[in-house]
Amino acid sequence: MALLRRQGLIAEVARKQALRGLAEALDTEARSHTLASRSQQLVAATAAQPGVTTGAALMGRAAFTASLSHLAATAGAAAQDAARQTTWQTETLALAETRAKRLAEREAEARAALDAAKARRAQSHEASTLARKLQSKSGA
Repeated sequence: MALLRRQGLIAEVARKQALRGLAEALDTEARSHTLASRSQQLVAATAAQPGVTTGAALMGRAAFTASLSHLAATAGAAAQDAARQTTWQTETLALAETRAKRLAEREAEARAALDAAKARRAQSHEASTLARKLQSKSGA
């Protein structure tokens, strides 16, 4: 029983860690998607405007746009990585919950077996006590 309880505690810790990992992965995925989306919106907003402009302004805009495009691509890749991490964390959580459930079932079965053994022992003790009483009465 003690071993099952310890294994149950370990399984619960693993489950909580998997939950925390899943939450972190989901948060990272959401942040990455948001960053990629905002970066792409900024790239679209910095498109050339009609009218006269200077070469320096065009070069500055091009550098800024390139940086934003790179940031958007990096954020998109990070979002994909976070999505894979989310999938992995979901599977890890499912495994941890399955293990915790199996351990709880095994502990319940062990507890029931222990209770049954105690009940049989108590019945056996009562029967032997009754037999001694009957024997002592018939012998007296």
